Amino acid sequence: MKKKWIITLFLAFFVCTITISYADCHEKVMKWNEMPREIQQFINTHFTGVKVTKACRLDKGRHKVELTNGYEVEFDRNGVWQEIENELHATLPVSVVALLPEYAVRYIGRNYPDWTVYNINHTSKGYEVKLRGPYLVELYFDSSGNFIKHEVDD
Repeated sequence: MKKKWIITLFLAFFVCTITISYADCHEKVMKWNEMPREIQQFINTHFTGVKVTKACRLDKGRHKVELTNGYEVEFDRNGVWQEIENELHATLPVSVVALLPEYAVRYIGRNYPDWTVYNINHTSKGYEVKLRGPYLVELYFDSSGNFIKHEVDD
């Protein structure tokens, strides 16, 4: 009897874990014209002329847009960008880099002038910026753009 109880409990835990993880990663593909206006304006402003390959709604009201040139942009439930990346490490548009606070932009320009910014992540604590040069590096800035630290990416 005790063994059946433990097995039942384990199976229930397993099913709950699978259900929760599926709900966290689930995407609902949308038509581009169904995306919130703020998201459409952002993409049209910073990625002019680039076609959208996929637009979807993620969990908790977040959205993601994938573009033909390999860029992916994620937005929070209010339509504010959270992450802009290119897995091929291609350069982000200058207008996107300019979204960073001025101190961060100056720091990158002064210390990494010939490097490529290929990923920007906006978190509640600040910004994470990934650069490609002779090697990959990740820079961390606070919400005002003050430099915190850097890490070499392997």
